[in-house]
Amino acid sequence: MNIDKRIVDRFNDLIKLGESLVGTRRAPPEMVVGDDRIDIQLANQWFTSCLSFFTKVFSAENEYYENLKGHYQKYPTYSDVKQAFGVLKAAKDDYESGALFELRSLLEAEIFDDFLEQAEHLLGSGYFQAAAVLGGCVLEDALRKICQKKALSLPSKPKLDSMNSELAKAGVYNKLTQKKITALADIRNSAAHGNRSNFNKQDVEDMLKSIRDFVEKNYT
Repeated sequence: MNIDKRIVDRFNDLIKLGESLVGTRRAPPEMVVGDDRIDIQLANQWFTSCLSFFTKVFSAENEYYENLKGHYQKYPTYSDVKQAFGVLKAAKDDYESGALFELRSLLEAEIFDDFLEQAEHLLGSGYFQAAAVLGGCVLEDALRKICQKKALSLPSKPKLDSMNSELAKAGVYNKLTQKKITALADIRNSAAHGNRSNFNKQDVEDMLKSIRDFVEKNYT
């Protein structure tokens, strides 16, 4: 689970679709005055997808959403699309550059919460092994994000244990917290390798509570 990558990938998908849409540009019929035309069906699909995505990422009150919506009409023209395309690219650039850092943090914290709720649902349905694996993914991604926020250097594919060690060494949290995270990681690893004899449902329930507490204290 890499939340940044999922969001940036969606930005890229919408940009590719927008480029395809711009490529449908054609001049108006002879003797007709007005802007160049584009594929109306594709335009409506693209605008709808962009607005839906912006609602999830920025909310309906954000300036990116408002600017994009301002260029959307029932029969959009080439100029409408070009203006909206600029808004989309600006939003992506600002997101990737960290200009929307506070928004990004809030969004990621919300997604962490969603995944923990899914893990709790799995636990409640009796799938405590799957719940432990999913909870471990949330913990690992949270550690990665905290390392990034603290500007700690990481390899391309950092391990949970190494991130835990680096964060404790940097004083982000104490040795007791480091030991707790190691214990949580052990449960995740046992679940991932099918070693169910090493943990039980209560262990996973306590694990998910601890991960939620850790994320709320150290990330939000």
